[in-house]
Amino acid sequence: MAKVSDLLRLPAFRGIHVLSGENGLQRKVEHVTVMEVPDIKRWLKGNDFLITSFYSVRKSEEAQCRLIEDLADTCCCVAVKTGQYVNVISERVKETADRCSLPLLEIPFKTPYIDLLMNVMNLIFEEENTASILEKYVKDIIYENYTDEILMAERGRLFGFEADEDYFSAVNICFRKKYIPSEQEKKAIRFLCQTLQRCLLDSGSIQGCPMIRLEKGFLLLAEAKEAERLEQYLENYLDEDYLKKIWKAEGKGIVCGVGPVKKGLKGIRDSYSLSFKAMKVGYTLSRNQLLYFYKKLEPYCELEKILVSPSEHVFTSVLGAVKNQELLDTLVMYYECGANMERVSDRMYTHKNTVKYRLNRLQELTGLDLRNPDDNFRLYLAVLALKMNFKISF
Repeated sequence: MAKVSDLLRLPAFRGIHVLSGENGLQRKVEHVTVMEVPDIKRWLKGNDFLITSFYSVRKSEEAQCRLIEDLADTCCCVAVKTGQYVNVISERVKETADRCSLPLLEIPFKTPYIDLLMNVMNLIFEEENTASILEKYVKDIIYENYTDEILMAERGRLFGFEADEDYFSAVNICFRKKYIPSEQEKKAIRFLCQTLQRCLLDSGSIQGCPMIRLEKGFLLLAEAKEAERLEQYLENYLDEDYLKKIWKAEGKGIVCGVGPVKKGLKGIRDSYSLSFKAMKVGYTLSRNQLLYFYKKLEPYCELEKILVSPSEHVFTSVLGAVKNQELLDTLVMYYECGANMERVSDRMYTHKNTVKYRLNRLQELTGLDLRNPDDNFRLYLAVLALKMNFKISF
């Protein structure tokens, strides 16, 4: 792994001086960050090469010393550009860096930050596996671990990731929260995602598709130059039966959510979070499915904000007089089966006449007629509210 001393040998670092903290020059460099805010530590990931002008602590030597002490256990180095906000690094600050064994560098005023960033990233890139770096980069985006969008976009270009130019869709494949997978299933989900990744990259429609490890599965971040082409391809290619065929377990335990096509860093985060929303709402509405597209579920995702609320009684009160669980289950199945009585009968393993009796009894209790469009709509909303307010961990 790259060390601070390795960076100092790069051509871009010729004008940079080591002011103090020489004992820490063998510290490992894993990340590079620009700091101009007071609470920088919460953005750091460990072994950060920190570039700053000391803007947030420019007025106080004591604050500069405290900052050095605070960063000593997280940063591998602090490089300060002098001349704009701080003309000279004081002896007291240098002594603090020496005491902490934290290398303190001085950057000439005319040296652009971007030159240093690119060189540090290139060195890290050479030292680490490309996929691992890209995974860290995507996670920084989705968890918003950055302060400067322009620099973040430039960082992505080092490995051909055009975060501010291309369009993205998050394909999230994971085990349900309460499902405990076997070791074989963990290998199987990796195989499923790797197979999908290869197919997406071979399509000619997808520019890139990094595979990112998550706590319970994987994220495939599909990237393309044209939004419509990406959206069309995912809708045509990602198919319920195809996924089940690869998984070979009838969708048991896993869920796949596809986020909407979005552009830019914020778009990546939005697509990622909405892929989870699609899984949550989709699984609530239809648990026998494996694949859920946010675009197809968007009206229901919006309805959830209303149905899952303090005013939920407005909807669930429609079914307040129905105390029999069999009647409620039959009504839920009625809508899940598209009002097809034979399918309801098959799914519930009961006679068609029994289904009819239950629905008639339910209409008597609610005073609503399934054949009346207005009544049917009220009952359907009540069923949606019932399902969405029943907390399901997909």
